[in-house]
Amino acid sequence: MELSTILSSAVTAGLVAAIVALFTSERKILIENVTQQRQHWREKIRELSLQIQASYQNQDQEALRRHYIEMQLYLNPNDEDDNDILNTIWKMIETKKVENLDIVLGEKLALRLRYDWAEAKKEARYISYLRPKEYRVSYNKFKLKRKANNLPESIFSK
Repeated sequence: MELSTILSSAVTAGLVAAIVALFTSERKILIENVTQQRQHWREKIRELSLQIQASYQNQDQEALRRHYIEMQLYLNPNDEDDNDILNTIWKMIETKKVENLDIVLGEKLALRLRYDWAEAKKEARYISYLRPKEYRVSYNKFKLKRKANNLPESIFSK
């Protein structure tokens, strides 16, 4: 075997190893950052949800308006289910405490957070594109499933 063949093979192997190491480290950094940001986002949504619920119970319309604006900043304006969450908060602002809108909002946000958690787990996998896409359950499908199982409209329905 010639020295040039051995050297070219070593250089090629070194380049391949360097590219794989670079790809792996970049992916690890990306996953850590995205995962941390998603976790922070979920915590903020949970905190804001509790604040909205308390403001609704106290009929504090000004606080509800502030929470609505803050929630707008966290949700996707192009997503139908996210807009449904915002519409529920707006109904809470406009209506008196006769409906269980705080419970409805909690259920909608729980579905949203569950979807985000599933997406975060999928992205953290090394070969995430091989996993099937996680589909978000809309609140209407959630309610239909509840009715099909003979459960009440809401856990706290009258």
